[in-house]
Amino acid sequence: MSTPTQYIDRLKFYNGIIKRQTAGLTHQDSMKQLPFPGNCMNWNLGHLLVYRLQYLGLIDGASQPDEAEFALYGAGSEPLTDSDKAISMETLLNRLDAASEQIISVLQNISSEKLAEVYDEEKNSTVDDRLSFYLVFHEAYHIGQLEILRELALAHN
Repeated sequence: MSTPTQYIDRLKFYNGIIKRQTAGLTHQDSMKQLPFPGNCMNWNLGHLLVYRLQYLGLIDGASQPDEAEFALYGAGSEPLTDSDKAISMETLLNRLDAASEQIISVLQNISSEKLAEVYDEEKNSTVDDRLSFYLVFHEAYHIGQLEILRELALAHN
């Protein structure tokens, strides 16, 4: 079981990586596609955003991702190749920062009872289990993809 402080530290660390990996890149850079199955930087950023909003809802009881944005950036969505359909990289980065601030605010005040609350009875999964999955594995998985996508963008400039 992680503590809220550990989650906050992890989120801040990941935000620093996002900023470093996107520094100096444009929206068009974020749309570059790998020559093998995968998705572009823009999709990865949008994916992180919709899932941050989803797990924010888990802990604040109110937030949720926009349905149209989730359809574009959620798991199983089609590869994002049309930059006109994509949210601009600048907007995604600003919204990721805002979502992070909201998550941190809630985590600073979350109770141990809320973390121990059962999220999925069938799997006996708690709120803490879901946060651990999203704030440790899921975020690291997608943020790790940003490095190769940055190199792809720089190779084409």
